[in-house]
This record gives sequence, structure tokens and C-alpha cells, in this order.
Amino acid sequence: MVSGTIHYTEQDFALSHTAFSPAPPLALWKGAFAMACLGAVIGLGAATLLSRLLEQVLPVLSEYTAWGAVCGAILLVSAGAWKLSAKLSPAQQAALQTSQTFAIDEGGLQLRTDTAETRMTWAHFVTARMDPDLIVLKTRDATIVVLRPTFFDSQMAWGEARRIVTAHVSRLESLS
Repeated sequence: MVSGTIHYTEQDFALSHTAFSPAPPLALWKGAFAMACLGAVIGLGAATLLSRLLEQVLPVLSEYTAWGAVCGAILLVSAGAWKLSAKLSPAQQAALQTSQTFAIDEGGLQLRTDTAETRMTWAHFVTARMDPDLIVLKTRDATIVVLRPTFFDSQMAWGEARRIVTAHVSRLESLS
């Protein structure tokens, strides 16, 4: 049996969302560029449509259709930036301030806080992703458990935990 204490960081929450994502993460500049292009197309289309519809009422509007592309690009990139800057949920904020002790043995994983205790057998875990400095476990009910070497008492305990997870979780994947 190996044990330790979990102290999650915001990076752990971000990693837990992307670890089992079917698509690889998109670089920020690529996402911003794609959003800007999409916004430009939508904005130009909307401005062109409006200028055609209002041609008799506001003939001057057709001169400004290119500004529709600019406004559309700015709008979609701003929406994307807002989404990226979204705050953590109250449960995630509480988890940042709460430490959990854990124990890993041949029977499963036990998590304990001051107010609760959970015991999960290895059959409850559907997959694990492993990296030299990370283990991410996913349960049948989509609960994610992130384990780092710093959560363990020693490097030997970290190695033992990796051995136990490898032996008991049937679907192992590499993060790299």
C-alpha cells in the first residue's frame, strides 16, 4: 500500500478535462486564427445581406460591408477569449483549498477528506493515462483522479503506485 496527500492546482483541473478528450488540444494561436476567419466570414455575409436588403433605404451601407467582417472577427475572438478565461466552478475552487489523503493498494484507491471517504475498486476504473510525471484515472461515472509524484511520500511510493495501476487498470494509454 502506498499513500500520500493530494493538493490540486488549477493546472490539474485543466489537464483532467483534456486528458481523455478524443481530439488533441488546439494551440491558442490556431484557435484564435480559426475564430477570426469564421467571424470574418459570418460578419461579411451578414453585412452583405443587410446591405442588399436595405439597399433602397440606406444606399451608403454597401460601402461598409467590409467592416462587417472586422466586427464579426472581433466578436468571435472576444467570445473565444471569454470562454478561455472562464472561472473555476465552486466545487473546483473548494478542491483547491481542501487536501485529500489517499491510499492505493491491490484492492483499489481510497480517497479521504475531513468530511468524506470514498473507496473505489480497480474494476470501477475504465482507463488510465500515464506519463513519467502523471497518472490520470477515469472511473465508470467519469470521475477523474489526477496523481502526481509530488503527492506521494517518496519516489519509491510513486513507482509502486505506477506498478499497481498498470497491473489493475485494463486500458492504459500514454499522454505523450
